[in-house]
Amino acid sequence: MAHYRRKAKWSFILIRDADHRVKQFRVSGRTVAFLPVAAALTVAGGFAGTELQALHRIHDLEFLLADNTGRYDAALAGRNGEIHTLREELRVLNGETQQLQERMNALAELETKLRRFIEKYGDDPILPAFGKSGSSDSEVAASTLMGSSSDKLSATAVESTIADFSELSQMLDEMAASMEANLRKVEQRRAEFDALPSGWPTVSRKLTSGFGYRSDPFTGKSTFHAGVDITGDVGDPIFAAGDGTVKVAEFNLTRGNYIIIAHRNGLESWYMHLSKIEVNAGQQLKRGDKIGKMGNSGRSTGPHLHFQVVASEEPVNPLPYLRQIKED
Repeated sequence: MAHYRRKAKWSFILIRDADHRVKQFRVSGRTVAFLPVAAALTVAGGFAGTELQALHRIHDLEFLLADNTGRYDAALAGRNGEIHTLREELRVLNGETQQLQERMNALAELETKLRRFIEKYGDDPILPAFGKSGSSDSEVAASTLMGSSSDKLSATAVESTIADFSELSQMLDEMAASMEANLRKVEQRRAEFDALPSGWPTVSRKLTSGFGYRSDPFTGKSTFHAGVDITGDVGDPIFAAGDGTVKVAEFNLTRGNYIIIAHRNGLESWYMHLSKIEVNAGQQLKRGDKIGKMGNSGRSTGPHLHFQVVASEEPVNPLPYLRQIKED
Protein backbone atom coordinates (compact mmCIF):
# COMPACT_ATOMS: atom_id res chain seq x y z
CA MET A 1 0.00 0.00 0.00
CA ALA A 2 1.47 3.13 -1.02
CA HIS A 3 2.17 5.88 1.51
CA TYR A 4 0.34 9.14 1.17
CA ARG A 5 2.87 12.00 1.08
CA ARG A 6 1.77 15.06 3.00
CA LYS A 7 2.38 18.42 1.42
CA ALA A 8 5.10 20.49 3.00
CA LYS A 9 3.96 23.42 5.02
CA TRP A 10 5.74 26.45 6.33
CA SER A 11 5.29 27.60 9.89
CA PHE A 12 5.65 31.18 11.01
CA ILE A 13 5.90 31.81 14.74
CA LEU A 14 5.02 35.25 16.02
CA ILE A 15 6.47 36.07 19.41
CA ARG A 16 5.43 39.44 20.80
CA ASP A 17 6.74 39.49 24.39
CA ALA A 18 6.80 37.26 27.47
CA ASP A 19 3.31 38.15 28.56
CA HIS A 20 1.63 37.20 25.31
CA ARG A 21 1.02 33.90 23.75
CA VAL A 22 3.12 32.63 20.91
CA LYS A 23 1.22 32.49 17.64
CA GLN A 24 2.04 30.07 14.92
CA PHE A 25 0.92 30.33 11.33
CA ARG A 26 1.13 27.53 8.80
CA VAL A 27 1.19 28.24 5.10
CA SER A 28 1.70 25.94 2.23
CA GLY A 29 4.84 25.97 0.07
CA ARG A 30 2.91 27.33 -2.86
CA THR A 31 1.81 30.24 -0.78
CA VAL A 32 5.35 30.92 0.28
CA ALA A 33 6.49 30.73 -3.33
CA PHE A 34 3.66 33.03 -4.41
CA LEU A 35 4.36 35.72 -1.80
CA PRO A 36 7.46 37.21 -3.54
CA VAL A 37 5.57 37.25 -6.79
CA ALA A 38 2.64 38.98 -5.14
CA ALA A 39 4.97 41.41 -3.47
CA ALA A 40 6.68 42.08 -6.75
CA LEU A 41 3.34 42.56 -8.45
CA THR A 42 2.24 44.85 -5.67
CA VAL A 43 5.40 46.89 -5.98
CA ALA A 44 5.09 46.92 -9.77
CA GLY A 45 1.46 48.01 -9.46
CA GLY A 46 2.49 50.76 -7.12
CA PHE A 47 5.14 51.89 -9.54
CA ALA A 48 2.68 51.69 -12.41
CA GLY A 49 0.12 53.76 -10.50
CA THR A 50 2.75 56.26 -9.57
CA GLU A 51 3.89 56.41 -13.20
CA LEU A 52 0.33 56.94 -14.37
CA GLN A 53 -0.14 59.73 -11.86
CA ALA A 54 3.17 61.23 -13.03
CA LEU A 55 2.04 60.99 -16.66
CA HIS A 56 -1.23 62.70 -15.81
CA ARG A 57 0.68 65.38 -13.92
CA ILE A 58 3.06 65.82 -16.85
CA HIS A 59 0.12 66.15 -19.24
CA ASP A 60 -1.46 68.74 -16.94
CA LEU A 61 1.83 70.62 -16.72
CA GLU A 62 2.30 70.46 -20.50
CA PHE A 63 -1.22 71.87 -20.99
CA LEU A 64 -0.60 74.57 -18.43
CA LEU A 65 2.76 75.39 -20.04
CA ALA A 66 1.18 75.59 -23.48
CA ASP A 67 -1.58 77.85 -22.12
CA ASN A 68 0.93 80.07 -20.34
CA THR A 69 3.12 80.14 -23.45
CA GLY A 70 0.16 81.31 -25.53
CA ARG A 71 -0.70 83.96 -23.03
CA TYR A 72 2.96 85.04 -22.89
CA ASP A 73 3.19 85.18 -26.68
CA ALA A 74 0.01 87.26 -26.81
CA ALA A 75 1.30 89.55 -24.07
CA LEU A 76 4.67 89.78 -25.84
CA ALA A 77 2.96 90.64 -29.11
CA GLY A 78 0.95 93.34 -27.31
CA ARG A 79 4.08 94.71 -25.70
CA ASN A 80 5.86 94.68 -29.06
CA GLY A 81 2.94 96.60 -30.54
CA GLU A 82 3.08 99.09 -27.71
CA ILE A 83 6.86 99.43 -28.17
CA HIS A 84 6.36 100.02 -31.89
CA THR A 85 3.69 102.62 -31.15
CA LEU A 86 5.96 104.29 -28.60
CA ARG A 87 8.80 104.32 -31.11
CA GLU A 88 6.55 105.97 -33.68
CA GLU A 89 5.39 108.51 -31.12
CA LEU A 90 9.02 109.12 -30.13
CA ARG A 91 9.96 109.60 -33.78
CA VAL A 92 7.11 112.06 -34.26
CA LEU A 93 8.04 113.78 -31.00
CA ASN A 94 11.66 114.06 -32.13
CA GLY A 95 10.47 115.62 -35.38
CA GLU A 96 8.23 118.04 -33.52
CA THR A 97 11.09 118.81 -31.13
CA GLN A 98 13.36 119.56 -34.06
CA GLN A 99 10.70 121.78 -35.64
CA LEU A 100 10.18 123.50 -32.29
CA GLN A 101 13.93 124.03 -31.98
CA GLU A 102 14.02 125.50 -35.47
CA ARG A 103 11.13 127.80 -34.57
CA MET A 104 12.86 128.77 -31.33
CA ASN A 105 16.02 129.57 -33.29
CA ALA A 106 13.94 131.59 -35.77
CA LEU A 107 12.22 133.36 -32.87
CA ALA A 108 15.59 134.14 -31.26
CA GLU A 109 16.84 135.52 -34.57
CA LEU A 110 13.64 137.53 -34.93
CA GLU A 111 13.99 138.82 -31.37
CA THR A 112 17.54 139.97 -32.12
CA LYS A 113 16.39 141.62 -35.32
CA LEU A 114 13.47 143.26 -33.51
CA ARG A 115 15.79 144.52 -30.76
CA ARG A 116 18.09 146.03 -33.36
CA PHE A 117 15.07 147.56 -35.09
CA ILE A 118 13.91 149.14 -31.82
CA GLU A 119 17.41 150.36 -31.03
CA LYS A 120 17.65 151.93 -34.47
CA TYR A 121 14.14 153.31 -34.98
CA GLY A 122 12.32 153.05 -31.65
CA ASP A 123 13.49 156.37 -30.18
CA ASP A 124 14.92 158.30 -33.11
CA PRO A 125 15.83 161.90 -32.15
CA ILE A 126 15.25 163.32 -35.64
CA LEU A 127 11.48 163.19 -35.72
CA PRO A 128 10.24 166.60 -34.44
CA ALA A 129 7.42 168.35 -36.27
CA PHE A 130 8.25 170.86 -38.98
CA GLY A 131 8.08 174.49 -37.89
CA LYS A 132 7.48 173.71 -34.22
CA SER A 133 7.68 176.88 -32.15
CA GLY A 134 10.82 177.19 -30.08
CA SER A 135 12.59 174.24 -31.73
CA SER A 136 16.35 174.22 -32.18
CA ASP A 137 18.25 174.52 -35.46
CA SER A 138 18.85 170.76 -35.57
CA GLU A 139 15.12 169.91 -35.63
CA VAL A 140 13.65 168.62 -38.90
CA ALA A 141 10.45 168.17 -40.82
CA ALA A 142 8.96 164.70 -40.33
CA SER A 143 5.44 165.07 -41.68
CA THR A 144 6.15 162.52 -44.41
CA LEU A 145 7.08 159.77 -41.98
CA MET A 146 4.34 157.14 -42.10
CA GLY A 147 3.17 156.29 -38.58
CA SER A 148 5.34 156.31 -35.51
CA SER A 149 7.70 153.40 -34.98
CA SER A 150 5.98 152.50 -31.70
CA ASP A 151 2.63 152.07 -33.49
CA LYS A 152 4.23 149.79 -36.06
CA LEU A 153 5.96 147.76 -33.35
CA SER A 154 2.61 147.35 -31.57
CA ALA A 155 1.10 146.07 -34.82
CA THR A 156 4.01 143.68 -35.15
CA ALA A 157 3.41 142.42 -31.61
CA VAL A 158 -0.20 141.64 -32.54
CA GLU A 159 0.98 139.71 -35.60
CA SER A 160 3.44 137.72 -33.47
CA THR A 161 0.87 134.92 -33.26
CA ILE A 162 1.65 133.99 -36.87
CA ALA A 163 2.94 130.43 -36.88
CA ASP A 164 5.54 131.04 -39.54
CA PHE A 165 8.25 133.19 -37.98
CA SER A 166 9.86 133.71 -41.37
CA GLU A 167 6.77 135.65 -42.44
CA LEU A 168 7.05 137.86 -39.38
CA SER A 169 10.76 138.30 -40.04
CA GLN A 170 9.96 139.31 -43.61
CA MET A 171 7.42 141.81 -42.29
CA LEU A 172 10.11 143.25 -40.03
CA ASP A 173 12.54 143.50 -42.95
CA GLU A 174 9.92 145.28 -45.05
CA MET A 175 9.10 147.60 -42.16
CA ALA A 176 12.81 148.36 -41.67
CA ALA A 177 13.16 149.11 -45.38
CA SER A 178 10.13 151.39 -45.18
CA MET A 179 11.62 153.14 -42.15
CA GLU A 180 14.91 153.56 -43.98
CA ALA A 181 13.16 155.09 -46.96
CA ASN A 182 11.15 157.44 -44.78
CA LEU A 183 14.20 158.37 -42.74
CA ARG A 184 16.00 159.23 -45.95
CA LYS A 185 13.08 161.48 -46.84
CA VAL A 186 13.23 163.03 -43.38
CA GLU A 187 17.00 163.52 -43.70
CA GLN A 188 16.47 165.16 -47.06
CA ARG A 189 13.77 167.45 -45.68
CA ARG A 190 15.94 168.22 -42.68
CA ALA A 191 18.82 169.13 -44.98
CA GLU A 192 16.46 171.36 -46.94
CA PHE A 193 15.13 172.87 -43.73
CA ASP A 194 18.61 173.43 -42.30
CA ALA A 195 19.58 175.09 -45.58
CA LEU A 196 16.81 177.65 -45.19
CA PRO A 197 18.25 181.02 -44.04
CA SER A 198 15.99 180.99 -40.99
CA GLY A 199 18.51 181.50 -38.19
CA TRP A 200 18.81 184.96 -36.66
CA PRO A 201 22.17 186.30 -37.93
CA THR A 202 23.15 188.64 -35.09
CA VAL A 203 23.20 189.02 -31.34
CA SER A 204 21.05 192.14 -31.47
CA ARG A 205 17.35 191.75 -32.36
CA LYS A 206 16.59 195.40 -33.09
CA LEU A 207 15.39 196.22 -36.62
CA THR A 208 16.04 199.74 -37.86
CA SER A 209 14.76 199.31 -41.42
CA GLY A 210 12.48 196.80 -43.08
CA PHE A 211 12.08 195.26 -46.52
CA GLY A 212 10.52 197.40 -49.27
CA TYR A 213 10.45 201.03 -50.31
CA ARG A 214 11.82 203.66 -47.91
CA SER A 215 13.45 207.10 -47.91
CA ASP A 216 17.13 206.81 -48.79
CA PRO A 217 19.19 208.17 -45.81
CA PHE A 218 21.70 209.79 -48.17
CA THR A 219 19.46 211.23 -50.92
CA GLY A 220 16.08 211.38 -49.20
CA LYS A 221 14.44 209.84 -52.24
CA SER A 222 12.15 206.79 -52.15
CA THR A 223 14.22 203.76 -52.98
CA PHE A 224 13.72 200.00 -52.71
CA HIS A 225 15.43 198.40 -49.70
CA ALA A 226 16.14 194.78 -50.61
CA GLY A 227 16.63 193.51 -47.05
CA VAL A 228 16.38 194.38 -43.36
CA ASP A 229 18.81 196.37 -41.23
CA ILE A 230 19.67 195.09 -37.75
CA THR A 231 21.49 197.53 -35.49
CA GLY A 232 24.21 196.57 -33.03
CA ASP A 233 27.74 197.30 -31.88
CA VAL A 234 30.87 197.13 -33.96
CA GLY A 235 32.48 193.75 -33.39
CA ASP A 236 29.24 191.88 -32.62
CA PRO A 237 29.42 188.38 -34.13
CA ILE A 238 27.57 187.61 -37.36
CA PHE A 239 26.23 184.08 -37.87
CA ALA A 240 25.27 182.05 -40.93
CA ALA A 241 21.47 181.93 -41.16
CA GLY A 242 21.50 178.42 -42.69
CA ASP A 243 23.64 175.59 -44.03
CA GLY A 244 25.40 176.43 -47.27
CA THR A 245 28.56 177.32 -49.14
CA VAL A 246 30.32 180.67 -49.12
CA LYS A 247 29.82 182.09 -52.61
CA VAL A 248 31.38 185.53 -52.11
CA ALA A 249 33.53 186.96 -49.30
CA GLU A 250 34.97 190.34 -50.37
CA PHE A 251 34.81 194.15 -50.15
CA ASN A 252 32.60 196.51 -52.18
CA LEU A 253 32.38 200.31 -51.96
CA THR A 254 28.61 200.19 -51.50
CA ARG A 255 28.21 196.93 -49.57
CA GLY A 256 31.46 197.24 -47.64
CA ASN A 257 32.79 193.92 -46.39
CA TYR A 258 30.08 191.47 -47.39
CA ILE A 259 29.43 187.74 -47.62
CA ILE A 260 27.03 185.76 -49.81
CA ILE A 261 26.11 182.22 -48.76
CA ALA A 262 24.52 179.91 -51.35
CA HIS A 263 21.85 177.54 -49.94
CA ARG A 264 19.67 174.85 -51.53
CA ASN A 265 16.99 175.46 -54.16
CA GLY A 266 18.51 178.69 -55.47
CA LEU A 267 18.38 180.55 -52.13
CA GLU A 268 21.11 182.94 -51.02
CA SER A 269 21.65 184.98 -47.85
CA TRP A 270 23.58 188.29 -47.97
CA TYR A 271 25.48 189.95 -45.07
CA MET A 272 26.75 193.53 -45.64
CA HIS A 273 28.70 196.35 -43.93
CA LEU A 274 30.84 193.96 -41.83
CA SER A 275 33.91 195.17 -39.98
CA LYS A 276 35.65 191.83 -40.53
CA ILE A 277 35.17 188.75 -42.72
CA GLU A 278 36.10 185.42 -41.10
CA VAL A 279 35.28 182.93 -43.88
CA ASN A 280 36.57 182.20 -47.38
CA ALA A 281 34.85 181.54 -50.68
CA GLY A 282 34.00 177.85 -51.13
CA GLN A 283 33.84 177.18 -47.38
CA GLN A 284 31.06 174.87 -46.15
CA LEU A 285 28.98 176.29 -43.28
CA LYS A 286 26.33 175.15 -40.84
CA ARG A 287 23.57 177.32 -39.46
CA GLY A 288 24.95 179.29 -36.53
CA ASP A 289 28.59 179.25 -37.64
CA LYS A 290 30.33 182.58 -37.06
CA ILE A 291 31.23 184.25 -40.36
CA GLY A 292 32.34 187.77 -39.38
CA LYS A 293 31.82 190.84 -37.19
CA MET A 294 29.30 193.68 -37.38
CA GLY A 295 30.66 196.99 -38.67
CA ASN A 296 30.03 200.22 -40.58
CA SER A 297 31.90 199.58 -43.85
CA GLY A 298 30.70 200.70 -47.27
CA ARG A 299 27.67 202.96 -47.78
CA SER A 300 26.43 203.01 -44.19
CA THR A 301 25.24 205.59 -41.64
CA GLY A 302 26.19 203.58 -38.55
CA PRO A 303 27.04 200.12 -37.22
CA HIS A 304 24.45 197.64 -38.47
CA LEU A 305 23.99 194.46 -40.52
CA HIS A 306 22.16 194.60 -43.80
CA PHE A 307 20.65 191.09 -44.16
CA GLN A 308 18.77 189.99 -47.23
CA VAL A 309 17.53 186.77 -48.85
CA VAL A 310 17.66 186.19 -52.60
CA ALA A 311 15.49 183.53 -54.25
CA SER A 312 16.19 182.67 -57.89
CA GLU A 313 18.25 185.88 -58.19
CA GLU A 314 15.41 188.05 -56.85
CA PRO A 315 15.46 189.65 -53.36
CA VAL A 316 12.58 188.54 -51.12
CA ASN A 317 11.42 189.58 -47.68
CA PRO A 318 13.71 187.74 -45.23
CA LEU A 319 11.35 188.03 -42.27
CA PRO A 320 9.22 184.95 -43.18
CA TYR A 321 12.42 182.90 -43.16
CA LEU A 322 13.50 184.05 -39.71
CA ARG A 323 12.03 181.86 -37.04
CA GLN A 324 11.95 184.48 -34.32
CA ILE A 325 11.74 188.29 -34.46
CA LYS A 326 12.18 190.25 -31.27
CA GLU A 327 12.79 193.94 -31.05
CA ASP A 328 14.72 195.15 -28.01
